[in-house]
Amino acid sequence: MSTPTTHPSPARPASGRLRAPALVVGVLGLSLAGCSSGETVQLTATGGNAAASCIVFDVGTLAGMSPAFAGTVVEVDGSVATLEVDRWYAGGDADRVAITSTGGMEALLGTPTLEVDRRYLITAAGGEVNGCGYSGPATPELESAFEEAFGN
Repeated sequence: MSTPTTHPSPARPASGRLRAPALVVGVLGLSLAGCSSGETVQLTATGGNAAASCIVFDVGTLAGMSPAFAGTVVEVDGSVATLEVDRWYAGGDADRVAITSTGGMEALLGTPTLEVDRRYLITAAGGEVNGCGYSGPATPELESAFEEAFGN
């Protein structure tokens, strides 16, 4: 019997929230149907469920999340951040992902603040982008967890 491997979530300031002048992503609605390489995936930040809470980060849980990708923010225009995808771990092949934020839950759920020229690892489950350490800046720890979870 194996024990699940856990990794710490990305480092956050003492307040528990990432701070930077940029777009903050809340819980996101997601649709990848019919998207292919060369297209831009459109995501919408809906604000999420006020009763939501974080689960302990676990690589086994991460492995079941799809879509999962790595990308760099190339533009923030008002409430829309566009990421250029450099790697799909699961569930997609589009070149870009555009995230429109309506705000709301980022402080509670620990979803990432998106900054131009910064690389992120993003996952989703059940049509919503995951916070709670399952999406965030591409730190060595989170990159290692993605490699272990998706192995590709």
